[in-house]
Amino acid sequence: MLDHIYPFLLVHKKLQLAGIGTLQMVPVSAAIDANGLSIAAPYEKINFIPGQVSTDSSFAAWVAALDHIDMDTAISTTNQALEELASSIQLNQPVHIASVGHFQKEGAGISFIPNEPIYAVQEVLPITGGLQWSFKKGVLYTQEAKSIMDTYWWVAALLLATAGAAAIANYYFTLNVQF
Repeated sequence: MLDHIYPFLLVHKKLQLAGIGTLQMVPVSAAIDANGLSIAAPYEKINFIPGQVSTDSSFAAWVAALDHIDMDTAISTTNQALEELASSIQLNQPVHIASVGHFQKEGAGISFIPNEPIYAVQEVLPITGGLQWSFKKGVLYTQEAKSIMDTYWWVAALLLATAGAAAIANYYFTLNVQF
């Protein structure tokens, strides 16, 4: 029955467990480091809200469907498993639910440590041609200048503009002289 908790959370995003509390999936946005050179992927985190709640009837129906048992058997199996889970926690025995997290007794209440997703932070990789992607700016930029023209392009543009202006002036002066 404990194996069905995480898939149920993925679909329904919230699960109330009698004697324990409520588990809820909360989205965590992608994050960019301060330099803009790496990005952490978005994921969903499991939050725990302790309290006396009743078990979701849809969870018992979920267990019945997956285990191919009738609803009465699913309800009794689910309630029995949750009672054992709650009593284990009250006896200071840490309880681990696969892909969900760890429950343990803390003072008069229950503490929960969620399993964090395993993902690799995406590093910026240089793109051939000296370009690099900036997550922060959302653009490609040159990693370093490759030639003198990459640095002083404006000199060539200024020379070309001057030559164009001189050619136009020469054309008009030559045209007026001919007539």
